[in-house]
Amino acid sequence: MALSGKRWIRRGSAVAIAAAMLAVFTGVGTASADTLTADNFDDGDAAGWTTTGGTWIVNIDGSDKVLRQSSLAANSLARVGPLSWRNYTVTAAVRPESYNGMPGFAGVVARASSTSNYYALVLRPNDTAVLTRTVNGTAQILATLRVSVAEDSWYKLSLSVEGQRLVGTVNGASFSATDGFLGSGPAGLVTTWTTASFDDVVVAD
Repeated sequence: MALSGKRWIRRGSAVAIAAAMLAVFTGVGTASADTLTADNFDDGDAAGWTTTGGTWIVNIDGSDKVLRQSSLAANSLARVGPLSWRNYTVTAAVRPESYNGMPGFAGVVARASSTSNYYALVLRPNDTAVLTRTVNGTAQILATLRVSVAEDSWYKLSLSVEGQRLVGTVNGASFSATDGFLGSGPAGLVTTWTTASFDDVVVAD
């Protein structure tokens, strides 16, 4: 079910983000040692992110700030983290804004060793969420979940990679796949032929 706001994630992730920042800057606090990185873009920038394709900018969205990709370009990615990341979960609030009548998608990525090699959990306009593997720029669907997808609605997406097992979760509904092609790489966000906004990103091992 699509959710109209982000209160469902803001309460939890804001605590995780604040705790992660406390640990990073002070070396103490209540942050879990499992948090690798977190960003809610409230500082007004996307420092630490590497973007390719599309147009990525931090926008004001009501009382929030979000990272928005405003182009209908294909294979637009924003990545964070080192190539050595292997087993982790990336979670984000994702709002597809316009598919422009095309079969595009918006979602999160893991083990994105390059802009043409990554796993992804994405929302499609045909009311599906899919787990995909992209190798050398060619995407293959690994698993599909039926879910109502509405433009301008927020969804909580999580993609976990552990060994060869992938688990995708959309607003609490989970599905999985097994694949061994991609071993490590940064986490991130992705769109193809879709404008979208992203917020409350947390990567944890």
